[in-house]
Amino acid sequence: MQPNDLRQLAALPLTPAADAAQPAIAAAAVPSGATAPADAAEHKRVQDAAVKFEGMFIRQLLQQMRKSNEAFSDEDSIFNNRRERDMLDFADGQVADSLATQRAFGIADMLVKQLLPGGKG
Repeated sequence: MQPNDLRQLAALPLTPAADAAQPAIAAAAVPSGATAPADAAEHKRVQDAAVKFEGMFIRQLLQQMRKSNEAFSDEDSIFNNRRERDMLDFADGQVADSLATQRAFGIADMLVKQLLPGGKG
């Protein structure tokens, strides 16, 4: 038990009426880090944020892969042309967003499971 849990239990009256004690006991029984089940709007916001985070992660991964390709590219490679590089960056962003929407890496699902009680993705 956490110290806050003990304080909540200590604050309960010793001889409460039977029907008045139930909400107090139920509130004290919930661990301090736990929350009530999330409503639909909060669940949607968490899912959207998790998908966006997965998209950012995939985009960073693709950018690092492109940078390693640039190090090994020839002078006439598409990586040395600024316009081509910009188009590849745009395409990488689109691929990252598409993969994140499909939850291809599973990062969004794991984040939702960790952030929401009951954590169904």
